Amino acid sequence: MNNVQVPAHIAARIAERNKTGVKSSLADSIVTTSAPSVPRISIRAGKFRLVEGGVETVVGDKLDAIIVGVNPRVSKVFYSKAFDPAAEDKRPACFSNDGLRPDQSVESPANDSCANCPNNVLGSKILPSGAKSKMCADQRHLAVVPAADPQKVYSLTVPVSAMRALREYFTELANYNIGPEEAITQLGFDEQASYPRLLFKQNGYVPEKALPLVDTLLLSDDTKIAIRTMAPKSAGPALTAPPAHAQVAAPKVSIQDDEASAYDEPAPASKPAEQPAVAPVKQSEELEMKLDSLFD
Repeated sequence: MNNVQVPAHIAARIAERNKTGVKSSLADSIVTTSAPSVPRISIRAGKFRLVEGGVETVVGDKLDAIIVGVNPRVSKVFYSKAFDPAAEDKRPACFSNDGLRPDQSVESPANDSCANCPNNVLGSKILPSGAKSKMCADQRHLAVVPAADPQKVYSLTVPVSAMRALREYFTELANYNIGPEEAITQLGFDEQASYPRLLFKQNGYVPEKALPLVDTLLLSDDTKIAIRTMAPKSAGPALTAPPAHAQVAAPKVSIQDDEASAYDEPAPASKPAEQPAVAPVKQSEELEMKLDSLFD
């Protein structure tokens, strides 16, 4: 049902529900779970999938997006069992959104503190390649909007395998004093990897007409929910969010000690401040036309 044609009177009802955020009560009784649904981007099977309210839309192996938020801390996730696609319950045994302590929703935390947890020790897990890893994996939570339709904020979880690529991408932008929220970021996958390994590449700049909307999203509740610094509505207590500043600042990734320890090689050093002039990246005519039509 990727392309569905409906009668005008049904289309009108759908448009009204989309406008008000109200869904069919009959569908909600089956599709909706007790926990609030956070729009997210899945990278399952090497395809980007927009997931919202139990509905999954496959985008493809590339997605142009705008990054509007980054959790300032490294998050943690621990699975006590090997992944089983047939399992009904795929939830982690323990997780932390701030990398300091388990989330309050965890029924049986592995430890009271992430710093003292044996699962958070480098070497607690050995990969098939022989490399040292951790039973409790590091990850980053981003908030992104599709560049072609920057209206809906989605949560994107960057696994530890792609955190270095994310850091290098942000460092490259910072060398030219470009904010991540000012760039069109093309999300893709490493074709040489045997698993969905994320890649980040600049693919143009956010149009001037779209920047006011992006600036608003930087401090929005939807963004804070997507990066896990605020709990979803009606989902209990929230984590303490970083203080809001009067002036909008670019989302920055601070390299935590525990993040750097997850890699065998040191993080690349930043280049000196003086750099050549920024070389514009030309975005595709198709994307530019879509963005212009949205903000005209």
